Amino acid sequence: MKKRTVLLVSSAVLAVTGCNQKANQDIEAMTEPAKRDPVTIRVGVSQTWLMDEELNRYLVEPVKQKYPWITVERETGDLTNLVAAGQAPDLVAQTNIGGMATFRELGLLTPMTEYIQKYKLDLNKFEVEALDALKAATGTNEIAGIPYTRHFSALYYNKDIFDKFGVAYPTDGLTWDQVYELAKRLTRVDNGVQYRGLELAPIERPASQLSLPYVDPATKKSLINTDKWKKVLELGAKIHLIPGNEQITIHGAADSLFTGKLLAMHATINILFEAKFETVPDLNWDMVSYPIWPEAPGLGMRIDEHAMMLASTSKHKEDAFLVAATFASEEVQMSLSRHGRFSILNDQKIRDAFGLDVPFLKGKNVQAIYKTKPAKSFVPTEYDSLSMSAMNTALDEVVKGLKDINTALRDAEQKINKQIEEKEVAKGNK
Repeated sequence: MKKRTVLLVSSAVLAVTGCNQKANQDIEAMTEPAKRDPVTIRVGVSQTWLMDEELNRYLVEPVKQKYPWITVERETGDLTNLVAAGQAPDLVAQTNIGGMATFRELGLLTPMTEYIQKYKLDLNKFEVEALDALKAATGTNEIAGIPYTRHFSALYYNKDIFDKFGVAYPTDGLTWDQVYELAKRLTRVDNGVQYRGLELAPIERPASQLSLPYVDPATKKSLINTDKWKKVLELGAKIHLIPGNEQITIHGAADSLFTGKLLAMHATINILFEAKFETVPDLNWDMVSYPIWPEAPGLGMRIDEHAMMLASTSKHKEDAFLVAATFASEEVQMSLSRHGRFSILNDQKIRDAFGLDVPFLKGKNVQAIYKTKPAKSFVPTEYDSLSMSAMNTALDEVVKGLKDINTALRDAEQKINKQIEEKEVAKGNK
């Protein structure tokens, strides 16, 4: 058996403070340490940001202070392999909505309703969109996980490139067409250096603003060959067909281009830490709200949230619930927001505190992340990633002149359906 990292919880007890004190007191009033036997809760963690320092800050220490009988053990093994070996963790920190489809397929899904009611967890304090997305992802009207953060969407821009070419900075509320016009003016060669105007890849991000699903969960057939998907592909092609802006950087544009001072605008998710802004102190950048579609005013990407999922196989479901609920407590969410992670609570004080403990965010337009609302979610499937890959390939083929958009969409649809059928056959479903 592989070696696990064990995080021990001490017996210190912290009085709960924060903006929704009564809700937290309801939970703590019902948990008396003297009546609890010691228990170990294993938490499956795959995301790289939630490892030692941040896991300790947001989960280990708060749990240690509140529930001294609980030992938290971090499990970093592959979930599918752990389930096959009968070693599924009690909680799984799912990294995104799509990953919850796999959680469901593995038979680990179980509602938290009993414990939500017992401990009077106030669901009204969460973003409505976060809970709706969770229900859609799990295919149930019950809450089967507790959200703790989500990505936000924004348009990052390099002020120096705008200044170099005499172009006014972008503002909150721009449409994709307006940003495209800026990108044309900023894609230039200067002293032998190619500057790019805009990167929007991967293509599923602007598509998510229109709530475009990938695969029908009932029929297991592709849903990408539609007029709306065509419109999204046309946008991506238009942007990357600007002479000098042909390069498509699906991953890595944050650090290889934007912080490399070659990219004027980057429309994407929370890259504050991925891009390593703190290592480029002379980067003259800021951010505005994510570009919108005129037919979907005020909508950013659909929610790509992280949630603590309770495993049906857990022998300690109640204690596991307490660990998960701790991540969504007001004091933890305030700390998370101050350190530049998006809180899923509807609390203006927490939102106003975003990034206050992050030096390189001082003076930045961080409130731009709240200028758009998440688009409506849809039921994800375990095959969505196949569609995402196929659509990015289709965009590349169109930009390189290998296919027209209609052909690229048709071929992508056929490719996806073939891959799905092969996987369904392998699973014995056909």
